[in-house]
Amino acid sequence: MLKALKGMKNVTIMNRTKMDSFVIDDTGRVAGIAARTKYSFNSKLASDDAENTSGEQKFFGAKRGVMLAAGGFSRDTWFRQMQDPRVQPTMDSTNQPGATAGALTAALNIGAAPIQISWLQFLPSCNPDEPGYGISANFIEHACYRYGIIVNPKTGKRFVNELAGRQPKTEAMFAVIGKDENYPVAIGDSAAAKAVNPAFLTAPLEKKTVKVFNSIDELADFYKIDRKALRDTIEQYNAAVKSGKDEAFGKPMNVTNGIDVSKPPFYAGRVCPKIHHTMGGVLISPKGEVIHMRTHKPIPGLYAGGEVTGGVHGASRLGTVGIIDALTFGMVAGETI
Repeated sequence: MLKALKGMKNVTIMNRTKMDSFVIDDTGRVAGIAARTKYSFNSKLASDDAENTSGEQKFFGAKRGVMLAAGGFSRDTWFRQMQDPRVQPTMDSTNQPGATAGALTAALNIGAAPIQISWLQFLPSCNPDEPGYGISANFIEHACYRYGIIVNPKTGKRFVNELAGRQPKTEAMFAVIGKDENYPVAIGDSAAAKAVNPAFLTAPLEKKTVKVFNSIDELADFYKIDRKALRDTIEQYNAAVKSGKDEAFGKPMNVTNGIDVSKPPFYAGRVCPKIHHTMGGVLISPKGEVIHMRTHKPIPGLYAGGEVTGGVHGASRLGTVGIIDALTFGMVAGETI
């Protein structure tokens, strides 16, 4: 997409340019933005931008409107913790370092209505042994969760439906992890590995974020799980696969294709939730117009789409459905403008 944009005569891309605030004309219309060019981003100062004074201030006028497409704030350590006290400054995120609240707060400063800002979505298929989204999530999600199990290493038992939605799975993981960082272990066998894209496993094995074991006992010893407890859990799970009904947690067995946890070698990796999507943002109309919190009417000249908005998905976005936020409302706002 970047290559396509660069080939368009009416598009100018400006790197190292940070938007600071909106310019409002005498009629109350958003007439442009104040920004800094030659800006030097510093991720350590990302959530306290007042300390970062780099760049040269410039003003950019808007003939028809300003489109806000700044994404979410999952890397803004101060802002996200203020919204959800469970989120510690050290908690990792799947997103890039520039995912901060600067543009969102600029919109709030001119009266944009906030909606559901405290609803943060976590991705519960990440690995605490690697930064960010990492290279393990695809294998853990598509092989271990679909065809295998997640266990609490302290008990060796399952504690959640592996195919539950992101929100309930995250809540269950938080309860297991606790304050002593007792990270759950996701397990799948060779049949599970063969059932997914081979590329999902290659890099994690090379980086040893997903490990391979010849036996369940070997796996249990590595993660300090009681051998008998883990074998009992796997026996119960395999019986559920065979019967087609998971009495313990209600995992839908019709998607397992008969694959259980029985064929060595076995693969496993530690798992944890990481902040993935900030559900809330500014309120928009069906036309992509940003709504003012006092007048309840569109702020003239201001439009938004994507993760900087809220209310489109509710409390927990379904996986891969962010396209509705980004591409759809990008086009809708463009047509409105």
